[in-house]
Amino acid sequence: KLIKTKMTLKAEVEKLAIAAKQTRDRVDSVQAAAHEDRRIVANLRKQVEQLTDKVTNMEDRSRRNNVQLVGLPKGVEGSNPAGFLRANLSKWIPALKGRDIEIERAHRVYDGRKSNSKRPRTFIFRVLRWQDRSAILKGARQAYLEKYMQDNVTLLFFPDFSPATSARRRSLKPVLWRVTALDLQPFLIYPAIIQLRHNGEQMIFDSSQKAEDFISSLPQKHLNCPGEENNNVDMDT
Repeated sequence: KLIKTKMTLKAEVEKLAIAAKQTRDRVDSVQAAAHEDRRIVANLRKQVEQLTDKVTNMEDRSRRNNVQLVGLPKGVEGSNPAGFLRANLSKWIPALKGRDIEIERAHRVYDGRKSNSKRPRTFIFRVLRWQDRSAILKGARQAYLEKYMQDNVTLLFFPDFSPATSARRRSLKPVLWRVTALDLQPFLIYPAIIQLRHNGEQMIFDSSQKAEDFISSLPQKHLNCPGEENNNVDMDT
């Protein structure tokens, strides 16, 4: 009877060993499949990022000749926005006097605000030549300190980028204000790269954190320089 019991126990142990091996094999198989799935997901994520970057780049290129005009009072452009701009651009930006700028189209941008909002919608216009767009943005920067006024409001001119690029550039504003206050001559390069000069040396930062780290490394006397937040930061065109 004892021998029979031992044989029964041995058989049960063997069954358990087989079941355990099968379980390990299944676990190994699941882990291998999960690893492969993670690899596939990582590759797909990378492809999506690459495609997103391509789409963003294409959208930015399609807006290459666009200019955003912020602050223009509602309705002053009348029924002929392009004509209104042609007649007034050189008044707002003295550097454009004598320059024949051809405007293909101009319109207000719907941005989701309520129709009764006091803040006027951004005005976007497209010029025929990229050189004119560059001249407008450069002239606007030069005129900033003198201020160009329309109905007693300050008008601001900006490049027009895709939402993704615009968001990246907006995220750099706080650090741009800081380096401007430190008189480091910041320049924002496409798509969202900070260029500045320090002790005659040109420096480039591809993230706000790197720029912040650099600012923190400066002597304390530089960090105490007073500054004022403004929009007079050079932008690439």
